[in-house]
Amino acid sequence: MNAPTQVQTRLLQRARAPDAYALYRAALEWGLEDPIVIEGREDLKSEYRWRGRIEPFHHQVTNLITFCRRLPVTLLADDVGLGKTISAGLVASELIARRRIQKILIVCPKLLGPQWREELQTKFNIPAEVATGRDLIDADPEGDIGAIITTYHSARLYLEKIPTDRFQMLVLDEAHKLRNLYGVPQPPQVAKRFRQVLEARVFKYVLMLTATPIQNRLWDLYSLVDLLTVARGHENPFGSESMFARTFIADNRTQARHLKQNAREKFRSIVYGYMSRVRRADANLVFPERIVLAHKVAPTNEELQLIAMIAKPIQRLNRLAQISVLQALTSSPDALAAQLENMARNGTIPGELAAEVRALVSRMRGNAKLQGLAALVEQLRAEQPERWRMVVFTQRRETQTTIQNFLETCGIRVGIINGDSGERNQETIARFWKSTPDTHVIVSTEAGSEGVNLQVANVLVNYDLPWNPMIVEQRIGRVQRLASEHANVCIYSVILRGTFEEYIVSRLLEKLQMASHAIGDVESLLEASGLQRDDDGDGFEEQIRKLVVESLAGKNVEAAARAVEESIKRAKLTLEEEERNINALLGSMDGVGYKGPRTPVLPATERSIPADAFVLAGLRALGAVVELQPNGLYRSTRKGRHEVICLDPERPVGPGVVRYAPGTSAFDRLVAEVSQSGAHAVEDCDAEPRERATRLAESWVASFGGETRSIRVDNVIRSFEGTALMRVRATVAHDSYERLIEVPCAAEQHRRSVGVSGLAPLGESIDEPASVGVDARIIAERAAGDPPIAAFCRFYAERRSEEVRAAGGDARKRRKLEGEFIPRLEVTLVGLQGKVRRHVTLRTTYTLGDDSRPYTSTLSVTPSTDSLDGIPDMERCSHTNRMVPEDALGTCAVSGKRALKHVLVQSAASDRIALPEHMLACAVTGRRIITDEAERSDVTGKYVTRSLLRTSKVSGKRAEPEFFAKCAFTGVTALESELAVSEASGKRYRTDQQLRSAFSGKTGHRSEFVECAGTRQPLFRLEAEQCEATRQFAMPGVLERCTVTGAKVLPSELARCSVTGKKALKGHFVTSSVSGVKVRI
Repeated sequence: MNAPTQVQTRLLQRARAPDAYALYRAALEWGLEDPIVIEGREDLKSEYRWRGRIEPFHHQVTNLITFCRRLPVTLLADDVGLGKTISAGLVASELIARRRIQKILIVCPKLLGPQWREELQTKFNIPAEVATGRDLIDADPEGDIGAIITTYHSARLYLEKIPTDRFQMLVLDEAHKLRNLYGVPQPPQVAKRFRQVLEARVFKYVLMLTATPIQNRLWDLYSLVDLLTVARGHENPFGSESMFARTFIADNRTQARHLKQNAREKFRSIVYGYMSRVRRADANLVFPERIVLAHKVAPTNEELQLIAMIAKPIQRLNRLAQISVLQALTSSPDALAAQLENMARNGTIPGELAAEVRALVSRMRGNAKLQGLAALVEQLRAEQPERWRMVVFTQRRETQTTIQNFLETCGIRVGIINGDSGERNQETIARFWKSTPDTHVIVSTEAGSEGVNLQVANVLVNYDLPWNPMIVEQRIGRVQRLASEHANVCIYSVILRGTFEEYIVSRLLEKLQMASHAIGDVESLLEASGLQRDDDGDGFEEQIRKLVVESLAGKNVEAAARAVEESIKRAKLTLEEEERNINALLGSMDGVGYKGPRTPVLPATERSIPADAFVLAGLRALGAVVELQPNGLYRSTRKGRHEVICLDPERPVGPGVVRYAPGTSAFDRLVAEVSQSGAHAVEDCDAEPRERATRLAESWVASFGGETRSIRVDNVIRSFEGTALMRVRATVAHDSYERLIEVPCAAEQHRRSVGVSGLAPLGESIDEPASVGVDARIIAERAAGDPPIAAFCRFYAERRSEEVRAAGGDARKRRKLEGEFIPRLEVTLVGLQGKVRRHVTLRTTYTLGDDSRPYTSTLSVTPSTDSLDGIPDMERCSHTNRMVPEDALGTCAVSGKRALKHVLVQSAASDRIALPEHMLACAVTGRRIITDEAERSDVTGKYVTRSLLRTSKVSGKRAEPEFFAKCAFTGVTALESELAVSEASGKRYRTDQQLRSAFSGKTGHRSEFVECAGTRQPLFRLEAEQCEATRQFAMPGVLERCTVTGAKVLPSELARCSVTGKKALKGHFVTSSVSGVKVRI
C-alpha cells in the first residue's frame, strides 16, 4: 500500500447557519464511493433501480458477486433460459449505483438488440438505444447514464472510431461468435478485432455472455479463455497452441473434439478460473411448460376477397412495403384499410386500391378472427367463471380498438395497453392481478407492453403473428416466466384456415416456438438452422416474406416451407447435442469455484441524515422554496425554476416529476452541489487576545511589586480541540473505497506556532490545518490506519499477487498489473468542528522596587481562559532577601547562591557570574575574573587568568607569556631560564639536552654533537675528523696515515708488516701459509 506523503486539504468556508455543517457532512456521507465488494443480496446498492420490476434469482445475484470478485473481466456461461441479460443488468446497475460507470456498449446479434433495449429500460431503468453501421460512431447515450446496443459487424467496422472515453463497460452477448480465433486456417476478422480491443484495455469493465462456450471443438474454449486473459493482462494458462494441443486434445489437432481424460480436471480448473457457469439443474427453477396451439377459423368471403385484392398489387411493392401490407392483412380488415390509406397518401400504392379495400371493409359485419377469439373467451370463462384471465396481443392499434369494442359489446371488461396508455397501465394491471380480477382481458400492442409483467395469466392469444420470432418470444415472455405459479401456459394463435397465414406463417412460427421452448434460445436456434445470417436479424422474417409473396403469386411453396421446418428440427437436435457435450466436458462448478483472497468484511456507511430529509434540507439551503403538495409530492422553486419532486424511491412517477432518491442523477447532483465547497464549524474563543494577554502580564508583574516597562508579543500558538473530518480514498485501477472518518483532536496534541500574525481573528476560510493548530501528520496517520480501509487494501494486495503471477514471464504485463492492483491512499481533510484558542508568548520588561535596572521575563498566557500557563517560578534573592521571578536571578558560580543578576559580576574570562567577594583582578589584563579562573605565576607569583598562562615543556612550570622563548632545535616552548646559547652556533637550546665537547670544553645542544669512534667521547661536528675508510668521526690526533695510500683512517683499520714494521690498510697484506705472519704485498 502506498501511504500518503501528506494530507490534502479542501478550502473550508465557515458554515453560515447552525445546521449547515451537519448538512455538509451528510452530503459528504451520501457522496462516498462504496467498494465493489459484495458477499450477498444485502450488500447490493442498486436495488432501487430494479425493485418492483424484477426479483432476481439466487444464481443471478451469484453471477454479480462472481463478477465483482473477478474484476474487471468475467465470462458468464449459464445455460439457456436462466436470464443472462438479467445477470448483466444487475452487474451494470450495481456499477452505476456505485458510480463506477455511466455509459455501456453492448454488442450482440442484431436480432437481440430490441430485447436488450427493452430489458435495460424496463427492468433496470437504463436508457438504451440501438445503433448500427456508421451511426455507431456518433452514438452517445443522452443523459448521465445509458447504453448503446450494436452488432458485431458494426462494432468490427467502427469501434476504433469511437472515443475511448465514451464507454466504461463492454458487454459481449453471444460471445461464442468470437470463438474461432485459434485452430482454424483463417481467424474471422471480428474475432481478431475484438482481441485487439480487449488487449488494449479500452474498456474499464468487460462482461462476456454465452450459453454455448463450446460448440464443436476444444479450440472454442481456448479462444474464449485467450480473450479473457488478454483482457486481464494475463498469459493464457493453456499455454501456446501447440502446448494446448499436446496437453489437452485427445484426437486430431484439427478436429479437437475430445479431451484427454487425465487432463480433464486441469482443463476445468483453468476454464472456471475465468468463466462462471450455472446449469438449469443447479438453478433449481421451475419454468412453465409451453403449449402452442393454432386456433384456426374459417375466413369469411369478404376476408378472402381482401386477400385476393392485394395478391397482385403486392408483387409490385418493395420488401418493407410488402411486409407492412401483409402483416396488416393478417391483423384485421380495419388495420389493412388504414395501412393502405396511409400508403396511398404517400403515393406508395394507387388510391383506387385503398378506396376499394375501405369500401369492402365498411360493408363487413365482423370477421372470422373476432368470432374465433369469442370462442376462446367462452371456453376459458366456462373453465373458471370468476378468475379467468386472457392476454391478447396484436401489432396494430386499429385491430386493438376493434377487439376492445367487440369484447365490450359482449359484456367483458377490457384493459388496453399501448404506446399512449402509460399512465393507465398500472391501474389496468392492478385490476388484472386482483385475486378475482376486475379486468379479465388485456389487449396489448408491442409498443406499450415493454416491461409489463402479466404472468398472473397463463393464456396468451396471438391475434396476429409478427414474423420476427423475437417479438413472438417477447410476447410469450410476458406470461411465461421463471418461478411462475402456473405449471403451463397456453399460447393460441388465431389463424385464418386455408390461407398463407396457416400453411406458412403459423406453421413455421409454431415449429420455431416449440423448438425454442425446448432449447431456450431462439437466436441460437435460428443461427444453427441457417435461417439467420451472422449479423442480419431479418433472416427468418425474410424467409416468410418470400414464401408468402410467392404463395400469393400462385406458386407452390410447400417444398420450401418443409425445408424450413426440417432446418429448425435439425438445429434443435444439434443444439441439444451441444448442450450434452458442454455438460459432459465441463460439468458443474463444484470444487472449482472462487478461490481468491478472502473478501473483506466492510461496515455499512452510516448516514447522519436520511435521504428524504437531506433532499429537503439541501434544496432549502441552496435557496429553494419547497412545499408539500396534497398528492405527497413536493414543489420546489429555485431561481424562478419550478420542479415537482418525489422523495419516495419506489413510488411510480409520471413525466415531469423528478425523483430525488439515492442513486438518481438528481440526488447525485444535489449531493455534489451541497458538498461542492468545504465547510467548517470552528469557533474562535479569543476576543481581543492582545489586550487580554497584556493585562495578564501587567497583573503578574504587579503581583511581586514590580513595575512594567514594556510588553512584546514574541509568538502565538493556536491550539485546536474538536474533530477533524477526513475522507480517505483507497483506489486500485478498477475499484475504490471511500470512508469518512472523524478524528478526535486534543488541544495537547494539536498546537502549532503561527507567529505574531496569529493574534488576528480567525478568517472565514481555512486553507491550511496548521493555521488553526491542527497537526496534519497526526490526523493523516489516524485516518490512514482505519481498519476497514486496511482490509480493503489487504484484499487488493492479495489480488495483486495473484494477477501478477498470472502474467507469467511477461515483464511489461507484470508491471502493468502491479500498477493496476497496488492500493493507493488519498487522505483529505474535508471538515473541522471545534474550538481554537491562542497561547501567547510575551517578553515582559519590568523593574524591581527602587532599582531602575530592567529585568525581562518570558510568559505564556491563554487569553480565552485568563490563565498564566508558563510563568517563572518565584525565588528569594540571597543578597536582597526579596522574592522575585527566578529568571531575574543568577547563580553564583562559586557559592551556588542565587542573587539578582545586577548584583552578580560577570567574569571577563567567561560567561560565568559570581558574587563580588569571589572576584579578583587579572595581573595581566587588569580585568575582573572569578577566583577559580585564576592561577599563580611560577615566575612572578601573581594571579593571572588561567587561560593566559603558558606551560614550559621542559619543567611544566606556568608563567606569563613574556617569560617564554622557543628552543631552536626542538621547537618546544620553555622558560627563558631553562634555555642556553650554543657556543658553536649561537642558537638557543633547552638546557636539559646540553652536551660539552671533550675536545674544546664548549657547550651546545646535543643535536650539534658527534661521537668519536675511537674514544667514544662527544665533540662538535665541526671539531671532528672523518675516517676515509669507514666515514666515522674521530677526535683530532686519533686517526693514523696508511703508508701505502696516504689515507687517514682509524687505527683499527690498519695492520703492521712483520717484515718492515710499517702500518697500512689491512687490504694490502697477505698471511704466510708457513709461518702465519702478515707481509705487505
